[in-house]
Amino acid sequence: MPHARNAAAVIAAAILLPVASARAEECKVAKYGTLPVEMVGLRPMTQVKINGQDTRFILDTGAFFSTMSRATAEALSLKTSPAPPGFYMSGIGGRVSVDIARVKDFGILGTTLNNIEFLVGGSDTGSGLIGANLLNFADAEVDLAHGQFSLMKVTGCSKRALAYWAKDGDYNIADLVPNESRANRHVFVNVIVNGQRVRALLDTGAPATLISRRAAERAGIDLNAPDVKASYTASGFGQKSYRSWTARIASYSIGSETIQRARMQVMDGELGIGTDSPDMLLGVDFFLAHHLFIAKSQNKLYFTYNGGRVFSFQKAPVASSQPATDPANPSTAPKTAPELALRGRASLSRGETARALDDLDAAIRLDPDKPDYYTARAEARLHDHKPDLAAADLDSALKLAPQDLAALLMRAQLSLHRKDRAAAARDIAAAQPLAAAGSHEARTIASLYIALDQPDRALPLLDAWIRLHGEDNKLGSALNARCWARGLANQALEGGLDDCRKAIRRDGANPAYLDSLGLIQFRLGRYAEAVETYAKAAAEMPRSAETRYGLGLARKRNGDIAGGDADIAAAKAIDPEIAAQFAKFGL
Repeated sequence: MPHARNAAAVIAAAILLPVASARAEECKVAKYGTLPVEMVGLRPMTQVKINGQDTRFILDTGAFFSTMSRATAEALSLKTSPAPPGFYMSGIGGRVSVDIARVKDFGILGTTLNNIEFLVGGSDTGSGLIGANLLNFADAEVDLAHGQFSLMKVTGCSKRALAYWAKDGDYNIADLVPNESRANRHVFVNVIVNGQRVRALLDTGAPATLISRRAAERAGIDLNAPDVKASYTASGFGQKSYRSWTARIASYSIGSETIQRARMQVMDGELGIGTDSPDMLLGVDFFLAHHLFIAKSQNKLYFTYNGGRVFSFQKAPVASSQPATDPANPSTAPKTAPELALRGRASLSRGETARALDDLDAAIRLDPDKPDYYTARAEARLHDHKPDLAAADLDSALKLAPQDLAALLMRAQLSLHRKDRAAAARDIAAAQPLAAAGSHEARTIASLYIALDQPDRALPLLDAWIRLHGEDNKLGSALNARCWARGLANQALEGGLDDCRKAIRRDGANPAYLDSLGLIQFRLGRYAEAVETYAKAAAEMPRSAETRYGLGLARKRNGDIAGGDADIAAAKAIDPEIAAQFAKFGL
């Protein structure tokens, strides 16, 4: 990939800005530029242009190369070509094959780069990733709590501390660990967990800091301890997903910073493949909690603490305990509407809802005509359990921008929660033409159609998603969704049977998958098989009215009238409306 190595040099040549700070006459710190970073959930996003089209990509220092999904490449009308033989992409979940797309005009940092290559493939993480090949070619100052990622040029500063914002000299410092691979620009640092050294990757693309199970056990973390809790399924680029847990660690140190009795995610799997595989990912939660200067020019990491929780699985402190600005540099206080909105979104990502609302309120007062601010505040108000105020904000956002896809989908989901199905249907109908085929948004619309009892309208959306995500770690759940939709719609039942079996082979006998399979078997008249399948699902989901009702119907059709009636009665005790729900689909 000849252009991959040149892209960073093009940025350096094109956008070097005047000196931003000088600690001494011979030490100069200048900016190549600053990327504004908008936190969307736990994803740091920035605006770029792909051949003139505005889009938002994730800033991912943990991705060795800039990447996009096949759905994104198709939506952007990019031609792809096979990668060289033997070339693959690896990460959490294993290896995946990739293609290469060349972007003729890539707009970033106020300049346009030409013929920039992206890898295409792997699990879909959103619109795309800007990886280490573009983000880690130089020193970087990262202040996600204030929505900034700056690429820096440092000269003559080998003996100077680069935490220039820490006016009182109160900063932490750690040594960077040499990268064992010359194929990428990953940045590593040693972390001490319970007295044991682990190698950590600085990874803004990881939604939460996590440690591999092997490294955790080496550090004496007992996953069978009473306070260890099962967490969400962890996944990355690869096809596999892994179990994870949240566990308490006695102590964690990075350089001169030490944290006692923190809770951290432990993942049952490796965090990469080969010599580049780290023991730990220092994720976006760590970045949000710190203002950092990644000084590759010195092999040093300088950082100051922003206040609040460092890891996502710690309890978020109350807003009053949070400093209003970077405690090391009060001048960072946001003054403009965009600055306030960026900090508000960052606070929301950290679980600091009251702080987020304060900043978003202030941003809207300064600029009441910005629809994104209302959408962000709606999200914050939902976190604050105020759905009526959230609905009003979404109304304001869509009055200003009627084709805002994110706002339409959020309002549709809120309407469904409030049982206003007509309003939800209107927003879903408006959103569908705006969502690219095979995108995350299109799959969300499919799930909303199923919730609206319109599974037939979900099927083409799921068809397109599955076609473009053959190596995605979420493929099993998508196959199950299509199996369920086919069962409800009573369409393509043999295809539904194949979908469910593929999902189970891929992910195991997930009880939700078994429930879908039971429905298909019932529709096909295979009542004995449906009884066996539903019974397995019900054993795992005893409070599922749908599963118990389906089991009851299958038992009755299979000749067990008393047993079927008992299951149906049990289902009605869980959900009195379950019979009417099944009747909508002729069951």
